[in-house]
Amino acid sequence: MVRGEELKARIKDHFSFEKEELSVLIPAVFLTAFMFSFNDWGEETLDLSLGLRNLFLMAILVAVSFLVRFSCQKIYALKEGYKAHYNGWWTGIIIALIITLLSKGSVPLVLIGGVAVSFMVRQRLGEFRYGFSYSDNARISFSGIAANLLLALLFAISLFFFPENYFFSKGLWLNWIMAACAVLPLPQLDGLNIYFGSRPWYYVALASVAVFGVLLLTGTKIGLIIAIAITAITAIIQLLMEP
Repeated sequence: MVRGEELKARIKDHFSFEKEELSVLIPAVFLTAFMFSFNDWGEETLDLSLGLRNLFLMAILVAVSFLVRFSCQKIYALKEGYKAHYNGWWTGIIIALIITLLSKGSVPLVLIGGVAVSFMVRQRLGEFRYGFSYSDNARISFSGIAANLLLALLFAISLFFFPENYFFSKGLWLNWIMAACAVLPLPQLDGLNIYFGSRPWYYVALASVAVFGVLLLTGTKIGLIIAIAITAITAIIQLLMEP
């Protein structure tokens, strides 16, 4: 694990989204935005202008959420001496789209795939046990789920001050559903990497998604305060545990 100037150098030299990744991410953004704005095209009759506006807002939300999630995973991987590559899952995207259509927008899912990591020989020199670590792989995958939960918390805080805001409400639901779907131990999803890489981290991921779901989605003030406290304490412990 590195930080400071070495981490900045690794990010500068190796952080990027390749064409293969973008070829799936870009259409996934618009398809996910469509699924989450499915019921936002008018209450009784079709309102084209309203629907397009909501679709545009959702596309921005989805793009930002995807960017934050996979950027966190890529940066954390570089910190540990790996290179993370997003593997798109077209089958999962199509399944999510079919479920959205069959449920008439009531059950939007985010099954876009996860990351696969590759060993970087020079960046792993001097690291404990040097070689590929499944535990590291689990933590890299978990960092994406943690990023979505943190975004959900930020949207929940914003929603507390602006209760009727469409952007913040959708942002909260989108990021929590992204985290909940990612923790599923299915092929191509991050949950499978965590499950086989580190069983304790998988239980932490499950508990985190469940606890944040209860605290944030209920919309209570005490729930929001507890979620902020948990996040702050976790961040402090993480900083103290770093070498």
